[in-house]
This record gives sequence, structure tokens and C-alpha cells, in this order.
Amino acid sequence: ANSGGPAMRQGDRGADLAATIAPKDLYVGDRVKLKGSGRTGEAMYIGPAQFAGGDIVVGIKLDEKRSSSDCDGKYKGERYFRCSPGLGIYQERSEVELIPPEQADEDIRSLSVLQPPESESFDLDTELQQLIGLSEVKHALKHVRNFIEVQRRRMVVVGTDTGRALHFALVHSGSGSGVSSVARLIGGLLLKLGALRSGQVVEVTREVLLAGCSGRDVAARFKKLAQAADGGVLLVNDADALKEADKSDRLGEEACMTIARELHSLRGPIEWPQRICFVFAGKRGELKRFLSEQLAIQSAIFAQLELSDLSAAEIARLLRRLVEENKFQLSKDLTDERLEVLVRRRLARGGPGGDGGGQLKNVKLARAILEEAVSRQTDRVWAKETLSLTGLTALVEEDFIDRAKDQSDAAEAALKKLDSIVGLRTVKEFVKSLYAQLQLEQQRREMGIHGASGGATLHMVFQGNPGTGKTTVARVVAELMKALGLLRTGHLVEADRSSLVAGYSGQTALKTKEVVETALGGVLFVDEAYALVGEDGKDSFGREALDTLIKLVEDYRADLVVIIAGYSAEMAKLLDANPGLRSRFPTVLEFEDYSPSELLEIADLMLLQDVLVMAPAAEKKLKAILADLQVPGGDPRANGNGRAVRNILERAKRNQAMRLQRGAARHGEDELCTLLPEDFNGCTG
Repeated sequence: ANSGGPAMRQGDRGADLAATIAPKDLYVGDRVKLKGSGRTGEAMYIGPAQFAGGDIVVGIKLDEKRSSSDCDGKYKGERYFRCSPGLGIYQERSEVELIPPEQADEDIRSLSVLQPPESESFDLDTELQQLIGLSEVKHALKHVRNFIEVQRRRMVVVGTDTGRALHFALVHSGSGSGVSSVARLIGGLLLKLGALRSGQVVEVTREVLLAGCSGRDVAARFKKLAQAADGGVLLVNDADALKEADKSDRLGEEACMTIARELHSLRGPIEWPQRICFVFAGKRGELKRFLSEQLAIQSAIFAQLELSDLSAAEIARLLRRLVEENKFQLSKDLTDERLEVLVRRRLARGGPGGDGGGQLKNVKLARAILEEAVSRQTDRVWAKETLSLTGLTALVEEDFIDRAKDQSDAAEAALKKLDSIVGLRTVKEFVKSLYAQLQLEQQRREMGIHGASGGATLHMVFQGNPGTGKTTVARVVAELMKALGLLRTGHLVEADRSSLVAGYSGQTALKTKEVVETALGGVLFVDEAYALVGEDGKDSFGREALDTLIKLVEDYRADLVVIIAGYSAEMAKLLDANPGLRSRFPTVLEFEDYSPSELLEIADLMLLQDVLVMAPAAEKKLKAILADLQVPGGDPRANGNGRAVRNILERAKRNQAMRLQRGAARHGEDELCTLLPEDFNGCTG
């Protein structure tokens, strides 16, 4: 029998008990936020006030004291609540918004929460056009949209209203890859398509999830976080760190089990909008390992999105966008192509990325480049006492270049290149001592210390047989001098007699000057310089070229380094016959012939560049060939040195190709990459 009314089912009774008579959107005690300033606090009074003409106001006890007021709940003689001075404030009801109870909890008030894009105006294609790079992500999100829309059509045809839970994994290479932006897009997309109710993104990590937890507290803590993300996305960042690998981690295991249970409750056919969407993010290898160990989590993933690193061109586009967002402007000469060059230079420079020591990439790199540029621009503007809007906000190429760092890196690279050269111990020692001397002189100039000599004379003579590395060392010298700021470009121009001497009287000086002018700002390397004057010294054309060169060396002393090279005996004769030449080229470096063991080392390096190796017997045979190059009593000029090694190896590679061609149609990797003794048959320098 009933008590004067219809019987109620259990569900109806629960709904009746939970019902509220005359519900309101805001109650005293609720956590609230001021729309204008974003200040938060607790609602202490909601009702009419005489000072507001009888309109409804909200009296709030703020979380943080205001410096501009000492209100303690009393305003214009009216008091509706009491609090410490400076914490009280009254606002119109329309200026106050409720903080949802699940977000008002003290434990989760500091959570990072991203609101989704506006649902009514959200258009996936438009959003993806604004997203720089991440082509795999764009394709995956379009597939998610297609799946939801097609699945809804299936529901209509089949007559069911069930879908499947949508959870995601975001795989990236490090922080700054755009994880939060992609998670926000997922929230906006699912909200737009009715797969989520509110679409906000709540970001958590192991530290947030396990904060203050011990034992059974993990499930309770997770419940609070899930409530904050209810109707939206729970982004578990660095998900692979939830459980520490290769060691006992009770709290981490409990966290993974709690998440697995939650995902299990969402499995199978569900009604959209789903209660919550999980997004697990982590570094590529680590996250894949984590998912392979946590099969309950892995099986719930609908799609795995690959967040590839941005290219230099894409970072340049992002940099331009950040400049505009920060109310700066780029000079007209900073085109997309030029910005890309600057980004590549910064990428090559490297630098810590703040997430384990890796270098900056993606969004973080773009922000770092802009911050560095603004810092340099600030000093530049201050020095010029600029006051105009354009002057204060314009960024020029100079602002994007850390010249000191670039010079240091360039010098280090040049010295590494020098060290990688086989042999030449005395030459290397001289170049390093020259660099140290020039570096010290540079520091003295920066301190305002100027000597009477005006600095060292940098023109040099490289003498030795062919193939001993003279041109390679000349390039290193050019790079070092550019790194020190002694040369503008540091390029190397190679020349010989044919480049400097013309066929008609009066033209040689012009031709020599043209060559010298192409080398300004760098190094002019004149090989076989002794050939300019001939053995008898009566070559008038060559003499004209040499005289012109000597004059131009003096004229362009501050913007050019000249290195003359050739056989030792001939270069000695040239210097002896031309006293003016010796005084202008005081440094003479002797490049000694390579020993057989050094030539073998050169051969190994050359083969390594071509992904080739020698069988032990082949190496022994090559060593014998190289030893025969240096016949006692023979002409040392015929040794060939490095050039001879290259010629021998080229012949051996052709022999290998002929040998393999006579065999099977297909060959294994070892066969393709290994030289045998017979490949060196007939090989000479």
C-alpha cells in the first residue's frame, strides 16, 4: 500500500532526495571569481544593498588582500559580513561567477586548467590551419572528426545511441612540442561534436596526482582530479613517469591501477557525451614502453598522435607569429627565408632545453630566440636613446645574432677540424698558438690596450709537397680568423699562375686585382706561387702579377690574408729573390710528407666517409703499396701523399665493382662494404 501517493522506484526516490526547492545559481559559502580582475574568494552575502540602490550585490571575502582598499565587510555605513581589513569587496551579481565545487577544493585550486575554444564558432579546419607543423596530428584529428560524425549516422540507421569512449596518446620528443595546444583542440573538437559536455583540459603529472598521498589516499586524490576534469579532458603529462621503471614504486603502481579501473568503467558502448576523456602524453620511446607495460591503459587508447618536431621553416613561421603577438615588428629584410637561416644557426648552436639537458626545440626554441632578440634590442635601443614607437618595437637581424657565442662555436669547430687532420704536428701547434695570440690581442683591444706594433702580420708561406694538407689548413686558418672577427667572411679563394697572369701586356695587373678583390674579407691561397716568376726570373708577366700582389697585400692589409704555397725548395728561392716578399710573409710553415702509417690512417678515414672497410689482408696489402711510394733516394715530390691515397682507393673501388659484377646479381651488406686484397691489384699512387 502507498501512503497517499504513487509508489516510487529507488532511482526516483534518490532523485527526489537530491532535488532542491527554488534552486539558486549562487549561495553563501560558494567559491567565486571576479570577472574583471580574476580575483577569487568566498561569497559571504548575496542580497540587496542600499548603497547599490536596492540591487542585488555579492559580498566577498577575498583570498588575497587589496592594497587599494581596507574594506572589512562594511561599505558606506552598511555591513553585511565581517572579515579582515582589505579582504572585503562588494560586486554586482553579474560581475561574479561561480567556481564549480569540484574546482573549488583547496587541494586542486592550483591545477592548470585550459578552457576549450568557443564551441559555437569552433571549426576544425580553421583551427588546424592556424596550427603550425604537426601534419600527423592534423590528419589524426580529422579522422577523429570523421569517426564521430560517421558513427552518429550509423546510430541513426541502426537505431542505437551508443558510441565508444575516446581516449588518446600524444607522443612527442620533448617539452615545447605543443602537447597542451593539441589537448585543447581535442577538447574543443569533442565538445563541438557532442562527445564531451564541457571540454576543459585539466593537466596533471605524477607530482600533482600523488601530492600528499600515502597508500589508499591515491584513489581519493584521483577522484578529486577526475571531478575537476569531469565533462572535459584529463591530460596526464609525462605519463611514462607515473610509475618509476626498474624499481619498486608502490604509489606509482596504485596510480596506474586507479587510472586503469577508471578506464575500465568507461569501456564498451557508451552514450556521448562521455564523462571524461583521458589524454596520455610523453616522450616517444618512454611512453611507448609505458603503454606496453600498462596493457589496460593501452587497450583504451582510441588513437595515438605523433607530435613531430617542427622544421626550421616552421619554427621561423612560429617566431614571426610570436613577434606579432608580443607587439613587436620585424624589419622588412627579415623575410621568411632569412628567419629560417637564423633559426638554423640557433639550432646548430644548441643549448639546454630545460627537460633533462636536451637542446631547445619547437615552441620553446622560438620563444627563446625572441626573448634573446628582445634583450639585445633593449640594449641597442637604450644606447641610441630611441623614443619612437617603431624604434622601440622594431627587431632587426642584428638582434637575432649572438655574435660572441657564434664566434666561439665557429672557433671550436675550426679547431676540431684541425685536430681531425692526420699528422702535421708542428703545423697544428703553430695554428693553435697563432689562434691563442690573436685571441689575446683581441681581449687587449677590448680592454683599451693598444700596442705600438699594431698587431701581427698574418700573411704566410705554406711549403711542402702536394697532398700534405696545405689547402685544408688554409681553410681552417680562414675560419679561425673569421671567428675572431679579423676577417669579415672567412671564405677561401684558390688561385695559381693562370688565375693571375693575362696573355697580353697591361692586363695582368687588372686580372690580379680582380682575383684579390674576390678574396677581400677572406683568405687568398696562391698555389705554386713560385711559377709566377719562372726559374730564370725573367717572366715579365709573372713579375707584374707578383708586384701587383705585393702592393695589394699592403693596400688591403686589414681586410685580406694571403697564403702563398708550393714546393719547399722553389718557395725558398722565391723568397730569397724577393726581399719585399719575405718581409710581408714572415711566417713559413713546412708541411712534411706523411709516413706510411699516417697514409694508412688517411685511407681509413676516406673509406669511412664512403661506408667502406678493408679486410685485414687488404689492409696489409695497402700498407705495402703505401710503403713503396716512399722509395729511398727517389723524388719526394712523387710521393703524392693524400692525393696518392685517394687515387689508390678510387682504383680499388672500381676493381671491387668489377669483381662483384662478375658474381651474383644481389650481394649482402658485408660484400658491398668490404674491400678485399685482390681489389688493390694494379693500384699505385
